[in-house]
Amino acid sequence: MRVFRPLAVIAVACAAALMVAPAPAWAHNELRASNPAKGARLAAAPAEVVLDFAEKLNPRFTTIAVTDRSATAVGDGQPQVTGVRAVQRLRQPLAAGDYTVAYRVVSVDGHPVSGKFTFTVTAPPPTTAPATPSAGAQPPTEPSPTGATAIPSDALPGALAGDESSTDGGRGVVPGLLLGGVAVLAIGTGFLLVRRRRTGQP
Repeated sequence: MRVFRPLAVIAVACAAALMVAPAPAWAHNELRASNPAKGARLAAAPAEVVLDFAEKLNPRFTTIAVTDRSATAVGDGQPQVTGVRAVQRLRQPLAAGDYTVAYRVVSVDGHPVSGKFTFTVTAPPPTTAPATPSAGAQPPTEPSPTGATAIPSDALPGALAGDESSTDGGRGVVPGLLLGGVAVLAIGTGFLLVRRRRTGQP
């Protein structure tokens, strides 16, 4: 009996130790870090939201929704998953205001994890200034109302050209008329003289 008594004590001690020992903990996935961080106030709007988790993600069951204060989605496409990281692109430009990031992921052990946080953009998106013409640039020439192309004055004949060409044409016409009148008068006078000589008139 004395031999079995120590064995009994050892058996009881082992059973007690097994009962007291904690059961193995089943660790599930969790969000470790994010960019932007929870509650961050940003002077410049981010181009994407990056979430880093403790365990690898299942790309088929990873959802990230980014919305503004009016619950309008500002995400661009589906999140890109690589290992423990998920990246959600954002539409640009992102206006100033409060934004909420809601996520739901499933780790490789099949356990779903979800949560959300907010961040704030304090500065409005940059505006594009209108282009200014250079100092040496010439303004575009407006077309004429009729769409006709101007013709240089020296290409027009006679009176259709400018005032100077019309004046020269008038000067040439007047001497011609005078010479023609003198010639007609001379012919008429000669004809009368010949006729009087034939009829014997003085």
